Amino acid sequence: MGELIHLFEDEKFVDSTIEQFEAVAPGKNRYLVFSDHQPLNHPKRVDKIEILPNRFGALNLPSIYQDCDFIMVHYMTPIKAYVVKNKPADIPVLWSVWGKDAYDHFSDFEQFLPITRKLVKWDYRNLLKRSPIYQVYHQLKYGVKSIDKEKEVLEKIDFLSTVLPTEYKLICSEFGLRAKYVQFNYDSLGNTLQEKTNTSLGDRVLLGNSATPTNNHLDVFPFLKDRGHLLVVPLNYGDRLYASKIVEAGQNCFGHNFLPILEYMDFRAYKGLVRDCNSMIMYHLRQQGLGNILLALQLGLRVFLHPFGAVYQYMKNIGMEVFDPDKDRELIGVELLNEQKIKNRGLVNKYWGEAQIYQGTTNIVDLVRSE
Repeated sequence: MGELIHLFEDEKFVDSTIEQFEAVAPGKNRYLVFSDHQPLNHPKRVDKIEILPNRFGALNLPSIYQDCDFIMVHYMTPIKAYVVKNKPADIPVLWSVWGKDAYDHFSDFEQFLPITRKLVKWDYRNLLKRSPIYQVYHQLKYGVKSIDKEKEVLEKIDFLSTVLPTEYKLICSEFGLRAKYVQFNYDSLGNTLQEKTNTSLGDRVLLGNSATPTNNHLDVFPFLKDRGHLLVVPLNYGDRLYASKIVEAGQNCFGHNFLPILEYMDFRAYKGLVRDCNSMIMYHLRQQGLGNILLALQLGLRVFLHPFGAVYQYMKNIGMEVFDPDKDRELIGVELLNEQKIKNRGLVNKYWGEAQIYQGTTNIVDLVRSE
């Protein structure tokens, strides 16, 4: 087996992914992180990481491809698309789709509910993306067009991994991909699966996973108004302008019962924040925040999802106890029964536990060896 090149940014999954692949194929991987800032914010395994400039004009492409047998793109960005576009023909590519890197480029995929849609409709950034000059700007800034317009990049995607298996056909159809499906999971739960399951929960309600409009925060507020719950809203990751609008609206609607989280939290602190709640609401229409949802299910929270969302439908299909915050609004803030918690934890372990993580990592290593 030659070298498997991993393309990352300064993200929280870097360290756990290093652990995954070093456990299966030690010394056979290179981990490249594109960043113009040092030290890195999230990864700590600097002994294993090569930091490269996040500017296409500053890259030394031959050094990236040297001794490279396979490229794994962890979340597609312009700099990674540039690397894929210019790669030698004999290097296969796997795109591990996280969500936003695909869905933001769909030609017709509604991600926003009515109230949120009004908020983002006139955002200058969305208007710019619909402008005829946007692709010219994108090409000049990044060296490539946006991924939906980069046929040459899309044709070089040989394998595709998606967060939910049901997303594979949808994404292939949208982008005209001929890529083969590869099952792969990130270790988003850390050692949570090994912890005691009789976790004591608080009585707060947690809403959303980030400061992004796809959370549809404003469309959830009517379900919660006048219910008296302390609403915890993580807004420490994403769009600061959007976050400020949600903070203003939340304080106007809930007063002292609105608790925005605006500073970065490590995983241990975030897990403590989740334990202070007994309910989580994730009102995305597209797949998003699955790691947060799995953590909540493992800790025993009652999880509410949009009934038309991909995650809700998948969870229901595998037998998970999840709920609709509109239809089941009287259950918001009501702790799950113990047997429901046990059932959900069993399904989390079955579909996203250590065995699945190890198998997914082995799938990719075996793929590299066979190419």
